[in-house]
Amino acid sequence: MAVSIIKETIELNAVTADLDGNAFLTKRVNLKTGARHMLLQMDVFQDAYMSVPDEPLRQNIEIVISPYPAIPTNMIYQFDAPRQTKRYPAAGDDSVLFKQRYDTFQNGILPSIQFPSPEIAAQNKSFFYTDHIYINLAIHGAPGQTYQNIAFSFMFVLQDKSVSVLEHTLGVLAESHNAMCALTMSNGHMNTISNLRGNTFPTWRFGGIRPEHTISPTAANSFFLEIDTRDAEEMVTTAAVRQSVADSRRMSGFDEAFGERRPEWLSMDLNQGIVAGAVRSDPIPLKYADNGNTRMF
Repeated sequence: MAVSIIKETIELNAVTADLDGNAFLTKRVNLKTGARHMLLQMDVFQDAYMSVPDEPLRQNIEIVISPYPAIPTNMIYQFDAPRQTKRYPAAGDDSVLFKQRYDTFQNGILPSIQFPSPEIAAQNKSFFYTDHIYINLAIHGAPGQTYQNIAFSFMFVLQDKSVSVLEHTLGVLAESHNAMCALTMSNGHMNTISNLRGNTFPTWRFGGIRPEHTISPTAANSFFLEIDTRDAEEMVTTAAVRQSVADSRRMSGFDEAFGERRPEWLSMDLNQGIVAGAVRSDPIPLKYADNGNTRMF
């Protein structure tokens, strides 16, 4: 598998934000066709200080690396700001391979935050099938404001492996569908503490049929039936045995102990007539020959 190093840049003298304060920049990088690409390493470098107006609010920069162009969403980047600019999909979205965020100020820039983290990005294993990769850069600033001296450098370390046409086609199809991201995302769910208790582990909520009665070393038979081997054996009716079998199959409530005293495999050595009732309600009476053999009809 060949390893290739690709370097690219985005450089613009000036860009003007729209009425929402957004400025989006995109650049496409072509890759080897018919291959599965693994993004092993990724690095971003700001070559020059961007000309940032002296505003009370800092301008923010989003950088996204994706197999297809990153589509700006309707989700807000900074909700409590006077300007509510739109952001790219979340870093954990399937359509995003790498994401980095900068906070800027006049003639300067704060340390970046990236996903995956620098430690993981140095040995990344993300792979994709499309024959290109996109560099997406978004500036979240003031409406109608012009930003000058934009210069960023990128380096990609890719490992390419030739794959079958079927695998490549299905991979490209899946990635193109992932790129058609939703304009809004809401996938979290919050419960009250009382509801969370008992829902974390299914056994708390639904109970189970695990027996809470263990084998007695002095009376092993009591594990199956209520029989004490040290005393006279009590008669157990068929109905009682059937009830024991039914108890072994009953599910307990989430606030009850696990199961009855009967194990779920109680019917293992019981015949069908005891477990499910008589095979025939009116069986044919047996006829015997003179020698005691059963006569067959």
